[in-house]
Amino acid sequence: MKIQPVIMSGGAGTRLWPLSRKARPKQFLNLAGDTSLFQETAQRLSDDGDVFAPPLVIAGRGHGGLVAEQLGAVGIAPAQTILEPCPRNTAAVAAVAALWTARAAPDALILLAPADHHIEDAVGFRRAAARGAKAAAAGRIVTFGIKPTHAHTGYGYIQAAEEIGEEVFRVQAFKEKPDGKTAQTYLDAGGYYWNAGIFLFSPQAMISALEAHAPSILKGAGAALSEAQSQDGGLLLDEEVFSKIPSDSIDYAVMEKTDQAAVVAPVDVGWNDIGSWTEAASDPDSAGHMFEACRNVTARSDGPVIGAIGVEDLIIVATGDAVLVARKTHAQDVKKLVEELKRRGREDLL
Repeated sequence: MKIQPVIMSGGAGTRLWPLSRKARPKQFLNLAGDTSLFQETAQRLSDDGDVFAPPLVIAGRGHGGLVAEQLGAVGIAPAQTILEPCPRNTAAVAAVAALWTARAAPDALILLAPADHHIEDAVGFRRAAARGAKAAAAGRIVTFGIKPTHAHTGYGYIQAAEEIGEEVFRVQAFKEKPDGKTAQTYLDAGGYYWNAGIFLFSPQAMISALEAHAPSILKGAGAALSEAQSQDGGLLLDEEVFSKIPSDSIDYAVMEKTDQAAVVAPVDVGWNDIGSWTEAASDPDSAGHMFEACRNVTARSDGPVIGAIGVEDLIIVATGDAVLVARKTHAQDVKKLVEELKRRGREDLL
């Protein structure tokens, strides 16, 4: 069965400031290797047409050129690039993806994946997708449960119920990001997995679920898509219509309400959502940074050489116009600096 990859590339990546900016957010940066997270995702969801069709990319307005440039650099031609005039969260993206695929490839399954995740074992991930395909073809909306390695408090969890296929389970419940004690009880109990935010479904299954649980999102997405205009190498969704769509995630709008949710688990493929600087790799040694008597320091720069002496557990990020220094325990708070820059009207630093 053919799979239509849909790459969600509309995120802002504010926790990865100051390298991640509006003009080039984190998915277009090389944060985990020699290619960008976006390029890595496109390559992971490609197999020369054996199973995966050319990707549909749904990105932010102004990024059409970046999408074309980065896909061209890895030899991938998209089926289509659709541009969002403003962010409306992942449920609207799922609706656009389902409606577009229902017309372009109605018999294909949609694999909806964020552009900013790092997965070490691409082959293993494709095998996990193959395990979920039968359930998705039968009308299930399948997600992927990452095997937890520790009691992480920054991820949501999926509780699996009875097995309905090979390593495919009915979803018992979705759990919000827990505190440390609760996360440990999940690991001790077993049957709980990190929610990767990756989904596999038929176009009609998602359309039916949205009709039942979020009809205004589906209606708005359909109207915005029908009025889309060519711009910046893609189709720009109608701004007047799209901006009025309720902003909601797939998890809240659909997955927590449908009785068709299923999970492939455990998925053990070296998954990392690169959600903050603590998950990003440091610059390679060739960058010339200098460290004396330092421990557990993440250093990134787009030019300036970083020198540090006698510090530990720090994030140091330097660009031509900004420097970030933060304790790793405060990595999630970087977005607060972005909010402060917005308050000050410093668009030049955003």
